Amino acid sequence: MKIFRFIKALFYHVCGGFPKSSKKEILRRYGLCSVCEFYDEPNSECLHCGCNINTKKIFMNKLAWADQKCPIDKW
Repeated sequence: MKIFRFIKALFYHVCGGFPKSSKKEILRRYGLCSVCEFYDEPNSECLHCGCNINTKKIFMNKLAWADQKCPIDKW
């Protein structure tokens, strides 16, 4: 199921033209995720949706994708 959610997010991200979040937005989202009950600190991922949670502005980081949102509306 985790791979399905990622592929769906990737599809919309590609169709949207790869919009990127600012470093400030990535840090804001990271701050919300890092205190969430679903945040798995040792693995830096969300246990709810499987997102990679980090502050890097890289391709495989959903926090850096401007067109994405948290599935439980945290950001």
